[in-house]
Amino acid sequence: MDTKTRQHIEEIFLQVSRAAIRKKLYGLRAEQDGDIQLARLFRAIAVSEEAQARRLLLQLRGRTGKNAENCQTAFAEEIPDLISRYEQAAETAESGGEKAMHFAFSQSARVQRKHLSLKKKLEKNRDMESTYHVCGFCGFVMEGNAPDNCPICSAPASRFQKV
Repeated sequence: MDTKTRQHIEEIFLQVSRAAIRKKLYGLRAEQDGDIQLARLFRAIAVSEEAQARRLLLQLRGRTGKNAENCQTAFAEEIPDLISRYEQAAETAESGGEKAMHFAFSQSARVQRKHLSLKKKLEKNRDMESTYHVCGFCGFVMEGNAPDNCPICSAPASRFQKV
């Protein structure tokens, strides 16, 4: 793939990924305001944009590998890199007096660390059958039942989605 095409894919991937998340938020707002049809449209567009982002990502990274390769990429590269980036961003936010962002970045680093611990737990007991619940606010993943309140951001159990 030539450099310019790759650059376009990377830029559009970031843009469409952000747009998909914004559309989900727009859908939530429309639902809160009682405009159910607009909420449905925003959700449908969000799903569409997620599909577009996935298609672009496949072009950037190629196909997924075997499980061992995917685990190496996710748990030894991507997640540790995110932890480092979140920690750096938290330090920058703190030194800039941005308390809310310092808190958000720090929470996200903790969530990523939890991902690593869940993988280690799975490695110890591959026969384990688990369900997971994900906090819709901070992304914390809880194995088993959703907690009464998120241990990271204190969101109520109703904010957790079963996966």
